[in-house]
Amino acid sequence: MIPLTLNADDVQVLFADLQPNLVANSRTVQPQAIAAAARVLAEIAHILNVPMTFATVPVQGKAGAVISELQGYADQHNTFERFAAGTFMQPAIEATLSSHRRKTLIISGFSTEVAVLQSALAAIQVGYTVLIAVDAIGSRSLRTESAALKHMELAGALLTSVLSVGALLAPDFSQPPGSSVLSALADLRLVD
Repeated sequence: MIPLTLNADDVQVLFADLQPNLVANSRTVQPQAIAAAARVLAEIAHILNVPMTFATVPVQGKAGAVISELQGYADQHNTFERFAAGTFMQPAIEATLSSHRRKTLIISGFSTEVAVLQSALAAIQVGYTVLIAVDAIGSRSLRTESAALKHMELAGALLTSVLSVGALLAPDFSQPPGSSVLSALADLRLVD
């Protein structure tokens, strides 16, 4: 069942592999649009005190770094390097997500077919309600991304957007924190 609202006290956000050299390869959502949507999602999480976890992968033997739009939110305590396809295959990431004791997980990442799909399936398997912010993910191929989205949806993930997440988390835009969320949402770059 699709929720009418989300309780911010039960939500956390996972940003998987949103790294400049990876996101630049997106063909399904423009890299700048992914970055903008991810930044707005992080800002909403910050406004509502929603925990954020960042996963990166090494590229050409060097540690990965998150896109500049997320650098103000990622730090040594919430950012983890991983070496397996799924974030839940990295014990430190799984332990951090579990330690928040929040059972709704919003996922943003690159690529949809690997980091996002593997994270979503593993999270569903261990009991999370999973929301995929489709404007904050990307892929090299529309065809393979479509298949991965269908796979996640059939497994129980809910496909949504950063705009919808903001409205679900803080639906009263007339006063804080909803008014602050509305201001953050104004920075979205909506794309088809």
